[in-house]
Amino acid sequence: MSKLFSLLIVSLISIVTLSGCAAPALVAGGAAAGAMAVDRRDTQAIVDDNNIVLKIKEAIYTDESIKRDIHVNVTSYNGAVLLSGETPTMAMRDKVVRHAQHVAKVKRIYNETIVAPVSEFKSRREDAWITTKAKSVLLGTKNINSMQFKVVTENQIVYLMGLVSEEEGTIAANAVRQVEGVKQIVKLFEYKTVNK
Repeated sequence: MSKLFSLLIVSLISIVTLSGCAAPALVAGGAAAGAMAVDRRDTQAIVDDNNIVLKIKEAIYTDESIKRDIHVNVTSYNGAVLLSGETPTMAMRDKVVRHAQHVAKVKRIYNETIVAPVSEFKSRREDAWITTKAKSVLLGTKNINSMQFKVVTENQIVYLMGLVSEEEGTIAANAVRQVEGVKQIVKLFEYKTVNK
């Protein structure tokens, strides 16, 4: 794992240095290295999650029968996929799920899309603000590492994902519950024993 990670960092630095943008790349590479160093997923799982999201989005947003009528966000964490947003019909909702099911390395799908008109920009902006506040709260919460949590907000419902202990999951959910504007917390954690 560390050999692959080192190769990725060296490749990134080499590519950016050749293009004349070394300073920003070193900062970005350092940030990526820092994030990966504390992530409980292995490097391959992180790469797989990124590929899963790209492939599902490509599948649903190149499908001419649905792409103009839906608003669906795709999140993947350790092979668990969260689909959130709105589709105007149940048939479109089912089609989105089928696209996700056909992507390799998907372990499970949490289909949290709702049959409803597509949300407006104002609603999405409020969701983004709630996500920002939730991440900030997690950053300041004792006895957890905020880097272990993925936060997604849709229609003021906050979805929490991560590879955490039950205690960490409870602490995080209780902290985010205090954020103004949060209607509900949905815990989609993969629980594991964590050495402290």
